[in-house]
Amino acid sequence: MRTHKVKILMVAPHFPPVITGASLHVYHLVKGLESYGINVRVHTIKTMLGENTLNLKFGGLDIKLFKPLLNLTRTPRKFAGNEDDQPISPSYITSTIKACSKFDIIHIHDGPKVCNDLLILAMKKIRPKSPLVFTPHGYMVTLPAYARPDVTSLAYRLFSKMYWASGIPHTSLRGSSKVIAVSPFQARLFAKICGNEKVFLIPEAVPSHYFVDKPAFMDNGKLKLLFIGRIVKEKGILNLLHAIHKVRSVYNKENKIELVCIGLDCGYLQEILRTIKSLGLNKFVKLLGPLPEHKKLEYLSWCDILVLPSYHEAFGLTILEAMARGKPVIATETIGGKCLVTHLETGFLVKVGDSNGIVLSLLRFLRDPELKHQMGQKALAHALGFNMKNMIEKHIGLYNVLRG
Repeated sequence: MRTHKVKILMVAPHFPPVITGASLHVYHLVKGLESYGINVRVHTIKTMLGENTLNLKFGGLDIKLFKPLLNLTRTPRKFAGNEDDQPISPSYITSTIKACSKFDIIHIHDGPKVCNDLLILAMKKIRPKSPLVFTPHGYMVTLPAYARPDVTSLAYRLFSKMYWASGIPHTSLRGSSKVIAVSPFQARLFAKICGNEKVFLIPEAVPSHYFVDKPAFMDNGKLKLLFIGRIVKEKGILNLLHAIHKVRSVYNKENKIELVCIGLDCGYLQEILRTIKSLGLNKFVKLLGPLPEHKKLEYLSWCDILVLPSYHEAFGLTILEAMARGKPVIATETIGGKCLVTHLETGFLVKVGDSNGIVLSLLRFLRDPELKHQMGQKALAHALGFNMKNMIEKHIGLYNVLRG
């Protein structure tokens, strides 16, 4: 595989310590490419989040931070990384365009983001010969903000509707040399917009140290649930809390179930705390905030089931992380959920917003203790197909195609 002297400019609005699925994907991709001897520079937008909660290693990485001018959605800086976050940085755009001639490939991540769309459109005019790869990542590609029931800001809904009506998101896809889809659903959608020849399917992956040799559970009569994700409405955590309350009612409020939640508060924590109190779940639910990676891995080993009741998931990296630890998953019928979870084999799929569906799934596990072992084994086998080495090599193969 030809890798020598390749120079990649990796461009993403968010990069760790901001923790999103897209930012972690970029981080692991950069680290993986560096391990193959490929030179990578990262262009990203500076945020106020300075705490490296996952204890990731940045030594030796070439990272350029650019100051944001404003945020179109007025997302508080402490909540940076939210899916709707729209930071605007003119220097991020101009510096990337100026640097194009020094790199073999420009790889832009996340969209539709106004800042990235403007960058792609500008490059199309100013640097039309620069090989440009675009990985949109987020669910916003397939479900615009104005079409989502969880977006309540009328101003943002109007902005989103006008933005999509302008055709800019689709123009950005068409203006890229190659578009990477992270799921088969995305691949089919992108092919309709910009043609089959432009679209490459490269699913996301998890690092090798997440994988276990075989599933392991601590059978103590309790069903241990884990939720990992930002504390926001669209992650469906309220539906999960109501489901746990109903399950406890079925068992006459016996201590049969417990939940641990890991993730950054993005402005929704107080609503969650009020719900926990009103449902009488204080003793059965723990909110731990963001944790270092080694602690997250400990809880992935501790739990019996990962529950991710999101309203939207373009891929669902957390699902894959749990499956790599040999854990079954209860997920909603999002793009990511349907892509990764095989209903009744590696876990359960329920309708979006359906707390009763979560209840029925939890009861199945409670009434059949062997079920988690059977599903966990199948989940681990499925996750093995999403290893980091394959993902990195597929990216290198695509870069080499563009280099000619």
